[in-house]
Amino acid sequence: MRNKRSRRVIWTTILSIGFSIGTLITSLALMNGFQGSVLNRILHIYGHMDVYSNTFENDISSITKKPWYKKHIRINEKQAILSHYNETQGVKLIGMNSDGCNYIIQNKWVNKNDNIKSTTYPIIMVGQKLAQAFGLSVGSEVKLFLPNSLANNQISIAPLNAKVGGIFKLGFHSFDKNVIFVIGNALDKYSLGFEQKQYVFYTDTPDQIDKIATDIKKLSNNHSVWTWKEINPSLKQMFNMQNIILAVFIGMFIICCMMQSTNSLWMLISERVHDISLLKAFGASNFQIFSLFAYLSLFISIGSIMCGLSIGLLLTYLFPRVYTFIHKNYGYTMIHEESFGFSEFYPKIIYSELFMICAVSFVVMMLILTKIAKQANNVDIIQGLN
Repeated sequence: MRNKRSRRVIWTTILSIGFSIGTLITSLALMNGFQGSVLNRILHIYGHMDVYSNTFENDISSITKKPWYKKHIRINEKQAILSHYNETQGVKLIGMNSDGCNYIIQNKWVNKNDNIKSTTYPIIMVGQKLAQAFGLSVGSEVKLFLPNSLANNQISIAPLNAKVGGIFKLGFHSFDKNVIFVIGNALDKYSLGFEQKQYVFYTDTPDQIDKIATDIKKLSNNHSVWTWKEINPSLKQMFNMQNIILAVFIGMFIICCMMQSTNSLWMLISERVHDISLLKAFGASNFQIFSLFAYLSLFISIGSIMCGLSIGLLLTYLFPRVYTFIHKNYGYTMIHEESFGFSEFYPKIIYSELFMICAVSFVVMMLILTKIAKQANNVDIIQGLN
């Protein structure tokens, strides 16, 4: 009966600690997957790096040969007022070629007509929310008003007539309601004085963006470089907050492991007081008694980690499938698509974090359990036999 109770205590300990490890692994995978999806989505629209320079064309050919280079787009950003019938609104204009526009929007078109061409008016691409607010459709003509600097340094408001060539839905409220892509070089003639040309760069290694920025700056002192970390400080703060939450999770997990493993081994020792006293009476050394519980500690530690890995990997595998099923069939989602530009994401397991969890778990449990195992040598023979 006592052996059954002891085995039940051991397996309950392994399962409870394993479930904690598995939950931690799944939580980290979800946080990493969400962070990666947010980063990829935002940086695909805003770019990984902005370079301002009027002499940058001379260095483009050498930069395209760099191993980190993926793509660059020459853009021209302006502020304007959109007017259509009796409606007006301030908007942000981004001038670029059609290839750059298609790269940013990709398959997020609601409606697009590549056959619309205009020799008089430039073609613009409008967000869905902005189009709905103004009643715009493909082929609609609108009027934009832009500030422009005159020869005598005075500012005037210059009109620009344009025709809608497509409507997109990127999923970001700030883009879908406030941004208009102007195809071609129509915005180049509007200026507020001395302005530098702007280039947006993309790379496959955004985590090394600081080194890439240094590489660009070495080409010329006339290049002003801004990385995505500098342009989006709130995004960096969000990821820092995520790391703090991660540290809290790990701290709580370690405390739970300490409490569970300590309580379980104390129960096993208290149930084995009579057996320990008999071993001492027959001449068993302290090391021999310690070894019995040390091996048990090793079994609990390894068993808990293996159980935790199995649970964590299983939950990580099942989560996107269950979440996708619920989202498609019932419409429930835990991500606001208009805020992040996506409603589904996939967990991401980082093997260095997985190794850290296993290593920390094993070391913490072994240190605690072996220390408690030494307490078995303090059992009094007379009290134990009585």
